[in-house]
Amino acid sequence: MPKRNCHNIDHARTLFRRVLCNPAVEALARETGFTQRRARVASASSVTWALLLALGGQLTRYISDVLRTLNAQEGTTLRYKPFWNRLARRGFPAFTKALFEQLCSSLTTRVLERQARSVTGRFSDILMDDGCSFAVADGLADIFPGRFTKVKPAAVELHGHMSLLTGNFKRVSLAPDKEAERQFVPAAEALPANSLTLRDRGYIDTKYFAALEQRETPAYLICRARRDINPIIVNVLSGLRSRAARKWEGKRVKQLQSKKLKQHLDLLVEFKLSAKRSLRLRLVIRYVPEKRSWTWLLTNVPDDVDADAISTLYRLRWHIELAFKDWKSDASLRAFQSEQRYIVEGLIWASLCAAFLKRAIANWAQIITGTRVSMRLAAMSGAQLMPLLARWARSRFSRSRLEEILDFMLNNVLITHPERLPRSPMAAVGLKPRVPRQRLRLTTPTQRRSKFAYANFERPTRREGGRLGYNL
Repeated sequence: MPKRNCHNIDHARTLFRRVLCNPAVEALARETGFTQRRARVASASSVTWALLLALGGQLTRYISDVLRTLNAQEGTTLRYKPFWNRLARRGFPAFTKALFEQLCSSLTTRVLERQARSVTGRFSDILMDDGCSFAVADGLADIFPGRFTKVKPAAVELHGHMSLLTGNFKRVSLAPDKEAERQFVPAAEALPANSLTLRDRGYIDTKYFAALEQRETPAYLICRARRDINPIIVNVLSGLRSRAARKWEGKRVKQLQSKKLKQHLDLLVEFKLSAKRSLRLRLVIRYVPEKRSWTWLLTNVPDDVDADAISTLYRLRWHIELAFKDWKSDASLRAFQSEQRYIVEGLIWASLCAAFLKRAIANWAQIITGTRVSMRLAAMSGAQLMPLLARWARSRFSRSRLEEILDFMLNNVLITHPERLPRSPMAAVGLKPRVPRQRLRLTTPTQRRSKFAYANFERPTRREGGRLGYNL
């Protein structure tokens, strides 16, 4: 068996065991105040897996759904009121939030590679910031006031900071929906050197661009702009002929906007920050046929990256929206009925833990097996995948149980239309999956009898009975 593939499988087992083994979960529960002594009926680890199974594997609306899962899993007869009292503690949200942060820091791995001569080869990472809001019980309006009080007085928003190269979140913040989004983005000085960040128009801020300009190491940002911006046009980089381009130099963007746009434009514009200070950025205007509208993109990416590449790069921001969809559709994120603050907060973080685990095991399966796994199908397979993960944890993260998980994913969670991948925006900007490049050589009888091989597989074929097989 190739040494590199052995390292991948052993590394995955080590990371999952380090975060999710019973001693680690119990220690984290005591540290955050969720438990103060050893439980007589249900330990913190059993409660954690009951939450993950209930929230990640089925539609969960009530606390009793989690309690039934716990009793069925552990063979206990715990009653509702003691269980409710346990979740109503201040330490419950502190515990689930700390667990989510440990998952983010320990289980993420790079799943995409950048081709050296592609447009993404110049960026160290591709980051995305956005928010996901949903309503909670009306009785929490004083704690979590919403923006649309006539429709729903209480709502929360999760502000996510995601890395495209790892396919998962680096940080998530929970706040009332009424609060502004900009205060939750990383500081301009904290962004990695040579990284690219993608943001929607709610995050537009010329002061943030100015802070990026003053960094010692460059960091780049593409932000969708509102249509009411009115900087001065310094130069028309592309889209107009030289005579028409000179005509618009020195004029305001609103004057150009008053004319009916008929073609794509790439402009160098200037914002007046003060009497003695100005800021120059690129304004890329592109027509989006799917939306039947024009998109304005404001960026500090140098002009050696053409406007078409900037437009394609911004389309990658859609991956954070897909992650939010997995949260709401397949992690029971918007179905909590309780009016107890600590219970609601704890269930929100537990939902994120369940969604993160499904995405993390899908990423590691892609790295170990060398096949493309669908994150959407992995999120939808919670009813089958989460019990497999719970049995894996109960077996102390044995290799055989991990083989079952990988077997399940190879037969059920592969990308449905691989022929579309070469035409995707990722392929257009030079991003490809990171997979092992060796082929497995089965040299010993034990390896030949193994149900599963951890190497780079060739294209899938069909075996008898319709199951997916692989040519080794």
